[in-house]
Amino acid sequence: MRNHVSKMLVGEGVAFSAIASLTEGKIVSMDLDTRAAVTSNTKNIVFVKGTSVLGEPLITGPMSVKDIQSAVTNPYTAAVSQKSTLTVGTVPSAGKTAIFKVVYIDNLSIVPNQIKQTAISVTAVSGETTSTFATKIAAEFNKQDYLFVTVTSTSAIVTFEAKVLLTRSNYNRIDRPETLTFEVGAPDEFGGTGVYTVARTLAPKLGQGDPANIAWLEDRFQGRFGFSDRRSWNDGKKFNPSVDPTKNYNTIVINANSLAEGDMQGVRSNPIGVILAITEDTAIGAGLFYEQLGLAVSLTEIPG
Repeated sequence: MRNHVSKMLVGEGVAFSAIASLTEGKIVSMDLDTRAAVTSNTKNIVFVKGTSVLGEPLITGPMSVKDIQSAVTNPYTAAVSQKSTLTVGTVPSAGKTAIFKVVYIDNLSIVPNQIKQTAISVTAVSGETTSTFATKIAAEFNKQDYLFVTVTSTSAIVTFEAKVLLTRSNYNRIDRPETLTFEVGAPDEFGGTGVYTVARTLAPKLGQGDPANIAWLEDRFQGRFGFSDRRSWNDGKKFNPSVDPTKNYNTIVINANSLAEGDMQGVRSNPIGVILAITEDTAIGAGLFYEQLGLAVSLTEIPG
């Protein structure tokens, strides 16, 4: 039987069952000394996740219950995409050209070849109205190859909304999810190029616990740094996450700080951390995992 040590487990929290019968994707807490369910008398605790091979689970590094300092719950929170508007107040004079920009001001690694803005130019014609000119602005933006916002128009208003950037999207070349913020630029000087009002109508909000974020965390904490015998230092292959793309996740971050003594080195802190990503439809908080833990520490919940 082979076990693999991990800093992070992703799956479904279930009631305790023996390692030999723990099926793939099921996570339990276990008393390390008795190999049984955690109780209020547990001195050392581990978390165990079943794999496709019965009896060969993933196991977190053991923690002494008395050394656990915090266990923080981060419930799933949906991200909010930024939304901004550009209102055409006055159309440019016939034959005049106005230049508009969307400038990507955060997480610039999302932009291939370091293109940090999308700029377009639109020329007014005789008889143009604010509504038709707004339509032309949106249409011109949507012709661009690298556009990280959706652009629509209604009457004289052009609306920009940040796209959700995922690892496997067609427009993202990096291996992590991104949250985008941006600014809209329009002519603001005199000279017949029109009059415009730009406003942010919906502020962005970072989400947590969606599949893309959890997959990235798993790769960082498990695939690259803390998952023994599964990924070598010289193995550049992409780590395949165990995240269910149809699920959202709550996370529990547990931190312990035991003391370690070395030869002639004195005593120093030896921090140990574990991240549990539990499917949102699994009981959490005052439910299953807290009941299993039976820890003599105060478990803090951070609201979304």
